Amino acid sequence: MTTTMTRWVVPAVGLVIGLLMSAALAGQHASPAQIAISFAIVVGYAFVLRALQSRSDVASLLSGLPTDERWNSINLRALSLAAQLIAVALVVAFLVASFSGGDALPYAWLGAVFAAAYLGGLLWYRSRS
Repeated sequence: MTTTMTRWVVPAVGLVIGLLMSAALAGQHASPAQIAISFAIVVGYAFVLRALQSRSDVASLLSGLPTDERWNSINLRALSLAAQLIAVALVVAFLVASFSGGDALPYAWLGAVFAAAYLGGLLWYRSRS
């Protein structure tokens, strides 16, 4: 498997997300310390991954650059487990909100997006195989 992703994509995306989070917090009149901390956490995580990519298989995988087919398989199984847990959590949150009289609509929308993405993925990958 070849990849066109470079080692600097994750730090660049981390920097952009950090800037967007900082701008959002500034728009909510957060303190400069809160803005700096949120920026540092996101950007720091991205740059720590970059620094560890060549030394750690896990960091390489989290950066989107699995070292071999085994780590690619581990990634796919972990993503599958995470997706299943998110699906269960969305249903539970929807039911809890419904029975407690809360607003269940956000959970319904998230569940609908999850289902559409899953079904769309099934159709997409089925048509390509």
